[in-house]
This record gives sequence, structure tokens and C-alpha cells, in this order.
Amino acid sequence: MTYTPFDPKTFLTVTLPRIHPRPKDPYEAALHSCDLAYAFEECRITCLEQYHADLLTIRSENCQSREYRIHWPTRTTYTVNVEKLRQDHPDLHRQLVYLKAADAEKFLGRSYLYNAARKYAGDRITPYEKVTIHDLKQHLPPTELPQYLTAKEHTLDPVILTAAEAP
Repeated sequence: MTYTPFDPKTFLTVTLPRIHPRPKDPYEAALHSCDLAYAFEECRITCLEQYHADLLTIRSENCQSREYRIHWPTRTTYTVNVEKLRQDHPDLHRQLVYLKAADAEKFLGRSYLYNAARKYAGDRITPYEKVTIHDLKQHLPPTELPQYLTAKEHTLDPVILTAAEAP
């Protein structure tokens, strides 16, 4: 048996009007649309839960298929290695370093918060120091930048592909 992809356009334009016709009265039509939107959202959530349960079954039971493969894409993000920057470029570190404090930052700014925390807590703030990649790019040549970045790969939601589509 081969899977036939679901065609939402056909469902919405042909099947749905047959099984749940749209009322002619504009108020009832609006309520109809609202009810459908809610029902489809519930359906979406239920289908996604089932999709993830099916993926768990595929993974836990090590299911194999001649027709399909499961692909686990990843996304790489980068962060600045603040300690290396501090050691190699202390002046640049002092210039670019900040602490996360989203709400206070809106009122006081990064530099004020950093300097106030440094004055108050001394070296205890060191593990919390941050530098944005954007700020660092403005002060280092592109060839030097990678040595101050730490890459981290994040697994994304899996994608089921046919054997022909699989990488």
C-alpha cells in the first residue's frame, strides 16, 4: 500500500461543503467559519500528537521501510566563546561584554547594567557574561571571528522522505 498525500484544497472545496455545508445567512456563516477554525485547530493538535507518537514508535521499535526513510535535520547556532575573547582581547571583551537582563536592559541599557553588576558583584558575574556575534563582527576581521564562536547543533523535527528523496 502506498501513501496518498492529503490534498487540503480538494477537501476544503469539494468534501467539506458536502459534509458540512456553509450557511447562507452571514451571521451563521461567520459562526460556521469560527467553529471550523476551532475544529481544525483541535484536529491539527491531535494529528501532530499522533505524528510524534508514530515517530516514537518508528524510533523505539527500529522500524525499517523499503519505501521511506526518516531524516533528522539539524540547525547549527553559534555563540561567542566569551572566556577566549577575554583572554585574547581583554580590551575588546570589556568593550563588548554584557549581562542578560531583558527587562532592566530596556530601561538602563547593557553597559550600565554590566558596569553596575561588576561594581556590585565583582568576578561573580563572569559566568553570566555575554557578547553578541553582531557586536563582535564589528570589531574583528572575518578571518579571526570563527575562533571566538562556539557551534551548537540542534535537532529539528524529523521529516519522513521517500527512499528516493533521502539524503
